[in-house]
Amino acid sequence: MKLRSLVAALLTVGMAVAGCAQGRGNTELTINGKKVSISYGRPELKGRDMLGKAAPGTIWRFGSNSATVIESTGDLDVAGTSLKAGKYSLWAKKTDSGWMLMFHPQTGIWGMPVKTDGFVAQLPLTQSSAGSSVEQFTVTLSDNGGKAQVKAEWGTAVLTGSFGVK
Repeated sequence: MKLRSLVAALLTVGMAVAGCAQGRGNTELTINGKKVSISYGRPELKGRDMLGKAAPGTIWRFGSNSATVIESTGDLDVAGTSLKAGKYSLWAKKTDSGWMLMFHPQTGIWGMPVKTDGFVAQLPLTQSSAGSSVEQFTVTLSDNGGKAQVKAEWGTAVLTGSFGVK
């Protein structure tokens, strides 16, 4: 009987881990010969307007579960701030005029608490509206005239910003 309970517990844990793995997204780009990648959690809207409901000052880990991580083999120029090649967690802060993408040197962060200080760079994001709604949070990287453009889509909100890669 104990063996049956153990097997059932292991199967439950295995399915939970597999379910979490399916909720991650990855995007990558090679620009100026350097690789930039972002790994992020992909929450679903489920009828909510998550970005629209955020009050100014709200900090969000730019995805779900394990904090979003950007990794680069080249140094980054984020709105005039130089960051060494490596890994950073990404966070988004709602401002009075839109959103700011913030880079933090600590990675491997799961869930709460949300980081509120220690950010090493901030990238202003431009917010626009899409014609159709995106149910699952999606991040993409693309080449924007020699700079890396990050684009996040969720619901009808589209957030974009560009940074240099050296």
